[in-house]
Amino acid sequence: MQPRLQQWLDVANPKRLLVTPGLPRHVWLLQAGVALNFLGNGLVAPYLIIYLHLDRGIPLPLAALAVGSGGILATVSGLVAGPLIDRFGPRACVSLAMAANAVAYAAYTQVHAPWQAFAVGLAVGIGTGAYGPSVQALLTGIVRPDQRGAALSQQRMSAILGLSLGGLAGGLIVATGSPSSYAAILLLDSATFIGFAALVRLLPNPETAAIQTSGRYRVALGDRNLRLLAAINLVMVGAGIAPVLLLLPAFARTVANVPGAAIGLIYGVNTLVILVTQLRITQAVSRLPPRTSLALGAIAWASAWSLIAATGWLLQGWPAVATLAVAMTLYAIGECVYTGVVTPTAAAIAPENMRGRYLAVMGFTWQAGFMLGPPAGAALMGALPLAFPITAAALCATLAVTLRRVARGLDQSLPLSGRAPFAR
Repeated sequence: MQPRLQQWLDVANPKRLLVTPGLPRHVWLLQAGVALNFLGNGLVAPYLIIYLHLDRGIPLPLAALAVGSGGILATVSGLVAGPLIDRFGPRACVSLAMAANAVAYAAYTQVHAPWQAFAVGLAVGIGTGAYGPSVQALLTGIVRPDQRGAALSQQRMSAILGLSLGGLAGGLIVATGSPSSYAAILLLDSATFIGFAALVRLLPNPETAAIQTSGRYRVALGDRNLRLLAAINLVMVGAGIAPVLLLLPAFARTVANVPGAAIGLIYGVNTLVILVTQLRITQAVSRLPPRTSLALGAIAWASAWSLIAATGWLLQGWPAVATLAVAMTLYAIGECVYTGVVTPTAAAIAPENMRGRYLAVMGFTWQAGFMLGPPAGAALMGALPLAFPITAAALCATLAVTLRRVARGLDQSLPLSGRAPFAR
């Protein structure tokens, strides 16, 4: 018992939260760039709709729609990026995505009318959609197959750290009350994109395999395992990740009467659990078949949503805050499983000359989950508030049961190196 406790303490050591054992040094540089990128996102994300509404006079519903419109082009740009990654390498695609976002976010400072906000929102989607598959292909291409889970988990933690620091810095800048504070955070965000693009040029560019006719999306989608993993990803994002990020605050405030100041506390629990447990959970699930790991993650999310539904039914105020914090702990555990399994599995089953396309398909289902899940959840919450978390719990539970029956081929097709433990 004592050695096991010591192992957990070692992994939870703050010095090791962002430095995963066995990873090459240039991976740390990439993760620093990811943290810088998400620091910029954290600067802007909480205040962008407020900026468009209060500073530019755009009605709140239109401002929200304009910011969300980027998801439309993001689904397309991610698919366009797939063949470019396979042809030119992921490093160039990451740089182009960051350059596009740098221009788009700087353009927000010139918005004065609703149509301009929609135009810039759509432009943001170009770089946002291309970023995901590009940076994942870059990371999985510069580490060994047995290191992918660890590297992607480290990347997730770098992103969370960047978002947290960016949110704090953005709050301090906006708190000055200066009319130019919103423009300042937008330009700082643009600068972080440029900085990340510069850092990426210092990294090796994974070699691209010779492009053949067989590398088209038609052939990629002919892979049953890719179709299966994409469907799983769509359900997990649509019923798990997206509604937790976008709808849970509204549910907590309107149904459970959670104080506004406590919303940040609930999400802080999620961040803390991920930072402390992500590496250990990734190491544990790397030894399991993917369908088993994904089923465990879906069970954790089904449990979290069930607890959220019970909270909305039985509790109010600060007692609800305490219960939702427990639910967010369960959700964070499932999120750690998701991070440690989905993208490493997609990279492992992809042929070398089609990895960009495989990851782009996964990125498409991620964007689709965000486009489908929150509107459906909002409609349920508007009709019958408790139907929202109950439906999400039912979908996650159904996925957990179904995985045991339909995903056997996924386990059998995954190379052994894709399931190997962390390199030491």
